[in-house]
Amino acid sequence: MNAINPSEATGIPPSTRQALDPGAISTSMVGSAVTIGGDIFCKQDLFVDGEVNGTLNLPEHKLTVGPSGNVKANIKAHNVIIVGRVEGTIEATERVELRGKCQLTGDVKSPRISIENGAFIKGTIEVLRHGR
Repeated sequence: MNAINPSEATGIPPSTRQALDPGAISTSMVGSAVTIGGDIFCKQDLFVDGEVNGTLNLPEHKLTVGPSGNVKANIKAHNVIIVGRVEGTIEATERVELRGKCQLTGDVKSPRISIENGAFIKGTIEVLRHGR
């Protein structure tokens, strides 16, 4: 009998499962049926597949916006992965990844940025030097 990975049983697509980083100790999740408005400060990784309006602050952690995610917020995080939609500025201290069919309207500041084919971007990108 084969064991079933819990993330496979929930119907989360493989590309999103990879973005979640299975090695992470703990990840908070905003599901697709959830809408949150206001300022969010998170001390662990956060996966957003619902709607968030306001600000997101994860100074030492990763933010992943899933395929159903719709974020209208200014974002400050260590790492940011976008699969869904984001409108707002992004400041990452380590890396920003814009995946396949993501849509980003806003400015990005980060030491490293990865943009896959098919990603939509309207805004500016500023590649920072580490330590800045």
